[in-house]
Amino acid sequence: MPQEILTRHYGTATGPLGFPLLDRQAIALEAILKALPKDEAFAYRKTLIADKASEVLPGERSDVSWISTEDPDRANEVVIARGMNDSQFRLNPIVTLQHQYNLPPVARSLWRKVVRDGDRRGVKAKSQYPAKPADWEGSWPADVAFSLVQADLLRGKSIGFLPTKVHVPKDREREQNRWQDVKLVIDEWILLEYACTFLPAQQNAVVEAVSKSLLPISDEFLAALGLNHAPMPFTSFQEVERAIQRAIDSWDMESWMRQRVVEHFDRARGRV
Repeated sequence: MPQEILTRHYGTATGPLGFPLLDRQAIALEAILKALPKDEAFAYRKTLIADKASEVLPGERSDVSWISTEDPDRANEVVIARGMNDSQFRLNPIVTLQHQYNLPPVARSLWRKVVRDGDRRGVKAKSQYPAKPADWEGSWPADVAFSLVQADLLRGKSIGFLPTKVHVPKDREREQNRWQDVKLVIDEWILLEYACTFLPAQQNAVVEAVSKSLLPISDEFLAALGLNHAPMPFTSFQEVERAIQRAIDSWDMESWMRQRVVEHFDRARGRV
């Protein structure tokens, strides 16, 4: 896949969370991250909505889908819809397939709206799958993706977002909202990306997939896109930081220092 095709869509800057962005997006996001508390509650997250599209509009080559709801997720967190800030995403509203930035995008997000439908509140988005350009050679990823949406096979949406204001709900709030096991409420958040996703048959595997930076794409689907190479995973900056912190936490510095001192004296006494 020619690199210029990808950078034309996603941008040339390697963003602070590990995926490519426009320069102005990357600069603004870096400033936001520096201002946030260094706490797990404010860590970058992905979450996945398993509902099929609410509307599929063949004439417009588009769908309307929930991308976030106020239902408690499997991490026992609730994301408040009205707290969405999509100003970052609006700068380049590209929709990926499975969060894969080494593949061409499959859609463009036309709008994101806070919606109430009966007892359900959340955010819906309209994704448009553009027609194949005349000068494009080979399979057009948006054609494949939209065909799968129409067949109800590509039925999930996954968002990547950054919490900026959170609180731990009190017992009364849990009771009023039937949030018995909710541990954290995300009051305000920045939408950074969303993707069309396949859903594993085993529901527990949905959580497993979303917890990773890379959501796998089958070889058959890559072949349908005219690609014969496996996707290259990316690791976010925060995941690298957490891995380093875990390594530091597991390091017994006192024992290490004691051993170094003993070795030093042994050398001085000619025992080594």
